[in-house]
Amino acid sequence: MNDKLKTVIKTIRLELNNDPDGIIIGKIRNGNTEQSDNSNPKIQSYFDFLKECNGVRCGSIDIFGADIIQDYQFMVNNIPGGNDKWLYIGQILYEPVVINKIDSKVYRFFRGNEDINTADCLGLFDEFLLNYVFGDKYAEIVPDAEDDEWYRFLKKIKVEKCEKIYNNKIE
Repeated sequence: MNDKLKTVIKTIRLELNNDPDGIIIGKIRNGNTEQSDNSNPKIQSYFDFLKECNGVRCGSIDIFGADIIQDYQFMVNNIPGGNDKWLYIGQILYEPVVINKIDSKVYRFFRGNEDINTADCLGLFDEFLLNYVFGDKYAEIVPDAEDDEWYRFLKKIKVEKCEKIYNNKIE
């Protein structure tokens, strides 16, 4: 996980904790250093994420923590390649979000249509977090995002503020 993403996560966590409606809007859990490594370097970015935050609930997106991820691995049984190819890490509007253990990319599948040709590729894990979970592309994958509390929260705190902090442009 790069420093920019760590800064974004810390800043958003702080803003959520300071917002009176923060508990309703989202949740960024504290990190879990106990489950930080795995045997496949292609999915290590997810396990690095768990060190920083052991799961998140960000509006319509949930990324699972180490304490529950194994409970959901049966969900990849219907996806071609199954557990050998996919790690089920969360959901977007209750649709499965998985990391490909071969190309390191995040995909969203739609229940009942687990064909890779119809899945949404959302980039590498860190890109997925920066762009879709914590960024403007959230509106591309969540219908009616303008009415979504998480998206309004991101706009309110101006996520680009996180980048300015990272780049030391503001004190």
